[in-house]
Amino acid sequence: MKAILLSKHGRPEVLSLVEVAEPVPERDQVRVRVEAIGLNYAEVLSRKGQYGWAPPLPYVPGMEAYGEVEAVGPTVGQRRRGDKVIVLGQYGSYAEKIVVPESQAVPALASYTPAENAAVAVNYLTAWVSLVEMARLRPSDRVLVQSAAGGVGTAAVQLAKSLGCTVYGAVGSDSKLEAVRALGADHVINYRTRDVAAELSDRAGPRCVDVVVALVAGEPYRATLRTLAPFGRVVIAGVAGLQIDRWNPLSWWRAWRNLPRPDVRQMAVGSYGVMATHLGYLLRWPDRLSVVWRDLSAFLDAHGIRPVVGAQLGFDRMPEAHALMESRASVGKIVIHH
Repeated sequence: MKAILLSKHGRPEVLSLVEVAEPVPERDQVRVRVEAIGLNYAEVLSRKGQYGWAPPLPYVPGMEAYGEVEAVGPTVGQRRRGDKVIVLGQYGSYAEKIVVPESQAVPALASYTPAENAAVAVNYLTAWVSLVEMARLRPSDRVLVQSAAGGVGTAAVQLAKSLGCTVYGAVGSDSKLEAVRALGADHVINYRTRDVAAELSDRAGPRCVDVVVALVAGEPYRATLRTLAPFGRVVIAGVAGLQIDRWNPLSWWRAWRNLPRPDVRQMAVGSYGVMATHLGYLLRWPDRLSVVWRDLSAFLDAHGIRPVVGAQLGFDRMPEAHALMESRASVGKIVIHH
């Protein structure tokens, strides 16, 4: 079968198609024929050698995909051949077929297209866990979403708005303002040209934000702290914006300096909390993952929420897809089709 085997770190061009052996499911595993792949920024970092959760080289990248179960191991209890599923994993989805534990093949949404199913799991689970499980969102909350035009950002805007909150979106270019407004955001700000804290203060008063979904490191993260109301909650769900050159020690120092660094003294003075989440580690808790997916998928269906698919490309155009994601010019999710 064809797959993309990452054998060295580098630019998007290192993502080339090769022939690999077809995987065989073991006792509790299922094999899924992949129809569509959802891209995540973590995979860009993995390709560049900057993602700590990535496995050792060589490996097939890719954290999520949509497809059909075509084989099951002898102890598999719930999945059956022919089931449409969404695959979640640490790696492996940049391939024509993938084998994962049964618990990591969750039921697809029947009302979604293949592209939407490939786009939903990582982004919406991350946003849901950040808002509902971590921040314990309430309808009266005012929510600021960083990188609001990206995959997790668009999900967070849609979910927070459907939960009855006032939603502010921060984006990195004027071209993305209208797209985030169309998702229901009450106010959208270009954080590269405007002072987020000052603009929100002018609009809604000082310290007007109750919950921040933090997805960008450096000054954009520090700026969000200046918006927090007493009892505010910050959930760090990403650290985009860290520019690292493997051969430039100064770039590593700058990235280290720009990582979010909660200060307990400042938190006490402002009476706010800072939390962090990484969806990958939820895979260690399959029972919890199952409940979260059940609650999220029911909510998406009840509220008619659909993922934003910003670009769709063929499997042989994976380098182009990575370059597009790395450029930060895309809106929503990039999906790859076989």
